[in-house]
Amino acid sequence: MSQHNQLSLQWEFIISKVKSSVTVVDATLPELPLMYVNEHFTRLTGYTYEESVGQNCRFLQGQDTDPETVIQIRDALKKQESIKIDILNYTKSGQKFWNELNIDPIFNESGECLYFVGIQYDISERKYADQQLKFATSMAEMNSRGQLEFIGKLNHELRTPLNGIMGMIELASMGETTDEQKEYLELARQSGEALLNIVNNSLDMAKLGRGKMDVENIEFQPLKLIQQIVKTHEPAAQNKQIRLLCHADLSVPDVLIGDPLRLRQVLDNLLSNAIKFTEQGEVQLQVDVRQQRMDTVVLVFSVRDTGIGIPQHQIEQLFDAFTQTDISHARRFGGSGLGLTICKELLELMNGQISVESTEGKGTQFEVTLPLLRQQAIPNVG
Repeated sequence: MSQHNQLSLQWEFIISKVKSSVTVVDATLPELPLMYVNEHFTRLTGYTYEESVGQNCRFLQGQDTDPETVIQIRDALKKQESIKIDILNYTKSGQKFWNELNIDPIFNESGECLYFVGIQYDISERKYADQQLKFATSMAEMNSRGQLEFIGKLNHELRTPLNGIMGMIELASMGETTDEQKEYLELARQSGEALLNIVNNSLDMAKLGRGKMDVENIEFQPLKLIQQIVKTHEPAAQNKQIRLLCHADLSVPDVLIGDPLRLRQVLDNLLSNAIKFTEQGEVQLQVDVRQQRMDTVVLVFSVRDTGIGIPQHQIEQLFDAFTQTDISHARRFGGSGLGLTICKELLELMNGQISVESTEGKGTQFEVTLPLLRQQAIPNVG
């Protein structure tokens, strides 16, 4: 085999293993057929290599694909120019997904355009975060007490039927189903959970805005609580083949007094974000004792991940409600623009605080500092 052929095979092997979706189009033919798609493309779209090659990339478009977007892509190809654009596409099963499409023309030494190379990313979650941010912004504009009261009541009314729907999906999943039905039920479950999360977050924000969010002071076992939290998130970490670690200082008291429900809400939010947007490596929840006094113990809960990190110029705005920084980081650290704001507000109600340290490209660590009462700090009344 010639050295040229060996190099060609090596490059084809490398491209096939790239985690981005890669396509190559024959620019010399008027139909602009696909002449190569890598493995990630077939996983993303559901179409096999054989089903894809020879097709024009328009075969991924559907009835809800924006015609203006299609025209912009067509004009760029006609002019043999690069283009980066978001487009709504469809998988083989008919499921919609948002695709960030990057197309570049490849010319030979004579200036003839031979190929169009496409790099594609599934940005469905990013688009979903966009919708959440728009919703959050509209909430920010509804700043009167009466409007917040209305939102709180509305979301309370929405939560009950949503919980019923989620229950029915769970029951249906437990029955005998085909692989296709399981896929549809899983999509329905994910969509329901996402919608329920929006409702719960907006309900909490409405309560916080009206000053009606209460915290409790009850006995709980902090080590048992973090074990329960970690166990809840283990399936999500296993699905992504991420290590989920938990470490606890041996000096943490067995029983303390505080609000375990609100503490769990904060840690659930931080762990969920860390797992969801860490592609490889690990996520770790650690609890340490920072200070011990006669009547209080100050605990520090750290959530560390090996994700993408946050640019330093965006950290200051991270906990501001409805602030839209770079969208990839907005979805990474807050989703709807409410999650981290709620964490901060809840911790302030419990006399705690939250901080973050991050190195872009290496990971992020959130640190929750929370003073909790010792058992003897509340006198028995009898």
